[in-house]
Amino acid sequence: MIERGRRRRRRARRFPIATTLLYRERGTRRWHRGRTVNVSRSGVLFQTDEPVSVGARNLDFVVSLPLGGAAPAPRVRCIGRIVRRALAGCSEPLSEVAVSIDGWALEGRPLN
Repeated sequence: MIERGRRRRRRARRFPIATTLLYRERGTRRWHRGRTVNVSRSGVLFQTDEPVSVGARNLDFVVSLPLGGAAPAPRVRCIGRIVRRALAGCSEPLSEVAVSIDGWALEGRPLN
């Protein structure tokens, strides 16, 4: 659909996957823990009770993607940018953080 000379983007399909996520600002050593809300081919929405710096634009993050069955969940290492932050809308002091995926790799392989 085209509106006033701009092309409207379709959003990537989101999958409601609740799993552990580890993240850190690029260039730092300390990892923080979060919990995914949903995952798509272009990004991840996660919740965390740790503060995310206002200036934190570049993140390294690792997501374990459960496939079901007895096999261990593969871990995907990603680099991305924070595209949105908001309070999670629940009684706990959680923030929701939306991160784009700019590159990824299965752990132990080079980033795509």
